Amino acid sequence: MTNSALGVLNEIYVHSANVNNAMVMTIIGIYLHAVFVSFTLGFPLAILAWLITWYRTGDALFINYSKTLTMIWAVNFALGAVTGTIVEFGLLDIWPTSILLFSSSAFIPLLYEATIAFIGEAVLVVFFIIAIGRWRARYTLGILIAAWLLGSLSGYFILTANAWMNVPWGMGEIPHSLYPFLPTYGPSAANLTATLNLAALLLHYTIDGAGSVALSSTNFTSLVGTYFTNPWLPMINPDAVVTTLHTLLAAYAIGVGAVALALSIRFFRTHDEKYIKLLKPLLWILTVVLLIEPIVLGHFMGDDVVAYQPLKFTALTTLTSGPGVYGYEYYDPVEALFAYGNPYHPLYGFQYYLSQCSSLGNTTFGQLYGELDPGMLKYLGPLANVTLAQNCEAAVLSLEPLAPLVSAFYYTMIGAGILLAVAAALALFTYLVRVPILSVITDFINNEVLGVLIGSDNVMPFLASAMAVLSAIAATAGWAAREIGRQPWTVYGLITTNEVVTGDAITPGFVAFVITILLVIAIVGALAMYYVATRPSLLDRIRELAGVVGHE
Repeated sequence: MTNSALGVLNEIYVHSANVNNAMVMTIIGIYLHAVFVSFTLGFPLAILAWLITWYRTGDALFINYSKTLTMIWAVNFALGAVTGTIVEFGLLDIWPTSILLFSSSAFIPLLYEATIAFIGEAVLVVFFIIAIGRWRARYTLGILIAAWLLGSLSGYFILTANAWMNVPWGMGEIPHSLYPFLPTYGPSAANLTATLNLAALLLHYTIDGAGSVALSSTNFTSLVGTYFTNPWLPMINPDAVVTTLHTLLAAYAIGVGAVALALSIRFFRTHDEKYIKLLKPLLWILTVVLLIEPIVLGHFMGDDVVAYQPLKFTALTTLTSGPGVYGYEYYDPVEALFAYGNPYHPLYGFQYYLSQCSSLGNTTFGQLYGELDPGMLKYLGPLANVTLAQNCEAAVLSLEPLAPLVSAFYYTMIGAGILLAVAAALALFTYLVRVPILSVITDFINNEVLGVLIGSDNVMPFLASAMAVLSAIAATAGWAAREIGRQPWTVYGLITTNEVVTGDAITPGFVAFVITILLVIAIVGALAMYYVATRPSLLDRIRELAGVVGHE
């Protein structure tokens, strides 16, 4: 690769300082929002478990704690809305090219999320605050379940948009034409001319300093127009279904796990048996979710990566594959078994993808556009003399330095997932159901091993705490592996991260300012939830002041 070609391609594929600074802000903002979203999705399940127990037993302990958690849920929902708004504006201001996604592949999901799921959930949260402990059981539970379902539906719509960024379903052969190691992404719903025009504009302005400046070009709309002709296709993206189920179950586990962790800590401090009574209904949710999510859905997520993001799959296995990962092919029996169902199947290294790039020959961007879209040749500039093979190689090489980090996050997720499954099995077969042989094994571990080490009374809350903490670790690491492994692209195989970032300078000072605001929101949010958590009668006092009446 010549120095001139390398310089041009570095502008496209190697993260600029602006990108690195923007990613710091975005990562912190999204993770903060994800915490509140997970609580919003998990708390209703804990409330539901307690309410059902109350209806069955008449024990006032469960309704009292349900009311308290309802207030925490309401505060958390508001915090989720605030942080979600910040993240949304951040995407538009810091990553302006993302407006292309909002107006095309993500338009239908985000429209339905805002107008149906979010608004509906907000209304039902208010109704539930009015209903709990006052309305009949079927109405109260119905409102709670409906609110939880709409919250989950909101998650589906948002995750559908994210899934399209990882698996751009409907772009057909276009990514494969540029990067031969990529598959075909469903039927072709892309307007080829509009897509080529868009690519030329983004590449032109990226080489000049910032691809997002292309959107301010006076002729941008007339040149690009509608480049994605079927906005419904992302809704049936095969990756969207798996991503949604996997991510939502992880969110449920984190939300319910946070409640279980708080109860466990209170038990460790007081040894009050009421916390064990409150904890036991939550164990059902945690154990079932955590035996399904990492084992079943985790496997299907892995299948999607192998099928649709092969370069990411290679990066994921870097730390266990030795130097072979940088060669043509290597062998990893465990990964091969899960990926291909055959432990002897070779895994492909970075050199394999580089060899695939060479199949593009010596065709240059100038020749490609001269044949398919000659009107855009003037925008290519120095890129006109760069070959498609060189472009493909640059994409592969740009992920190599990130591969160990991606792999570290991946194996952290795997390790946490294994421990989660073990903790869930120990809790399930000792404290919830009795199964021959399995319960004997878990009883021995819980009573004769853990019981000796930490005390028999502490085993159940210890397992609940372990599931809570490990759920957060697995989810955090898994999402990091997913998003970092997508680099150098924002939309896999189509739009690079450098083509999306703002052209305005993002200084370290500005980054520090934004992070400070996010940390303040996190601290104020935590204090607000602590305030309502320590005032059990707050809900009843608020309803009295509002003049809410009714009876159970």
